[in-house]
Amino acid sequence: METVKDALFRDAGESGGHRLVDREQGVIAYWGDWWYRGEDTVTAHPQGTLLRHRVYNIARQGNWAPYLANKMFIGYRARLEASLRDRIAQLETQL
Repeated sequence: METVKDALFRDAGESGGHRLVDREQGVIAYWGDWWYRGEDTVTAHPQGTLLRHRVYNIARQGNWAPYLANKMFIGYRARLEASLRDRIAQLETQL
């Protein structure tokens, strides 16, 4: 797991205004000004390492509006999964 964590955090930078980088907890989070918060976590798994990406709606008001703004998220999951597969492949080349 440490090898994967090292690769994931290699270019993560430091925490800042819209970003949290917590190497100890294995979390990289980034968010916008309105609704989006994405979190990447890396944890131990019986088969090796689990890399998980989660998307949160953090809108304080109008938390229904992202669905309209993003066309009900049609196709979003497929694009997100493809992006994560690409990211994993890229990490594998660094191991």
